[in-house]
Amino acid sequence: MNPLKGPSGFGRIVNGVMNIIMCAILSIYVLWTVQNLPGNEALPIFTPLGFLVSFVTSFCVGEFVGDHVPGLAWGQKLAGALGVKSKVGVHFISVAVLALVMITSISFICTWINNIQVAGWDGTFAAWIMVYPFLLASGYVVELIMLPLAMKMTAAISGFDPSKAPSPES
Repeated sequence: MNPLKGPSGFGRIVNGVMNIIMCAILSIYVLWTVQNLPGNEALPIFTPLGFLVSFVTSFCVGEFVGDHVPGLAWGQKLAGALGVKSKVGVHFISVAVLALVMITSISFICTWINNIQVAGWDGTFAAWIMVYPFLLASGYVVELIMLPLAMKMTAAISGFDPSKAPSPES
C-alpha cells in the first residue's frame, strides 16, 4: 500500500506541506529578530546554516506535534460546540485552534532547545515571549490562507478529499 494515498496519506502530506511553509516563516522571523537585537548585529545568526538548523529543528517538532495532536479536529469540535454552521466560521475557528497548538508548540520547544543551556528558564521564556505574539498572529493568517490550498493540492496527490468523505454520523 502506498503511504501517500488515502486518508492517512492525506494527513501525512498536508502536515508536511504546512510544516514546510510555517517552519520557513518561523525560522526567518526568529532569526531576523535575534540578529537585529542590539549587540547581535555582527554575529553570524541569520545565515543559510542558521536558517537550515532552525528550519530542521522546527520541522521535526512540527511534524511530531502535527501527527500526534489533532489541533484542527479540536478546532472543528469547538466550532461545533459554539454552534457555528458556516464553512467560513468553522474555518476561522478551527484554524485559530490549529495555529494556537502548532505555533505555541513549535516556537516554545525550539526556543527551549536553543536557549535553555545558556539562558536558563527565565531567559528562555523571555526569548520566547519576545517572538511569540508575532509568530502566533502571522501563523494564524498564513494558515487561514494556505491550509485550504494545501488541502486541495494534497487531495489531488493522495486521492482522498475529506470534504467528499462520508460523515461519521451517516
